Amino acid sequence: MSKSSQLTIIAVEGEDLRWPTSLGSHGSDAMHTDPDYSCVYVTIRTSGGAYGNGLTFTCGRGTDVVLLAVRSMKFLVEGKNADDIFSNFGTFWRQLTSESQLRWIGPEKGVTHLAVAAIINALWDLWAKLENKPVWRLLADLEPELNLDNQYFVEASMNPHLHSDICNSSFH
Repeated sequence: MSKSSQLTIIAVEGEDLRWPTSLGSHGSDAMHTDPDYSCVYVTIRTSGGAYGNGLTFTCGRGTDVVLLAVRSMKFLVEGKNADDIFSNFGTFWRQLTSESQLRWIGPEKGVTHLAVAAIINALWDLWAKLENKPVWRLLADLEPELNLDNQYFVEASMNPHLHSDICNSSFH
């Protein structure tokens, strides 16, 4: 089997994890008086056994709704080849945030945004593991021409050339 054929995504699994931080008011502030720090923890598994983990934080109630959103998006990820996703990451990200029947619940805000974040974070982790690098190094080593087309790199400075400048800088 070729490496690429072992990168078919066979599962997107999610878990609702919570810690009762509200019992001692840990992490509370004026707006969040009783947070139970929580996350949706996503694992993406490939046919070759590789996997990536990602998460997105919440404050307790509603975490189950984010998990349902992740499960609702599974069909957009399962069956895809990870190499194909990585070679056109920005387009894939847009497919997740622009799915015609899920868009109406907030493609780039709220529950949908949190669900997409957990999935994308798991894909970054998978990619980094396949490259045998920490995620930060994977990002630093990306080619400037790679189609990322997303807000992670552009909105930081509102400069669409930021990624190219970073990738070509001497901190490599």
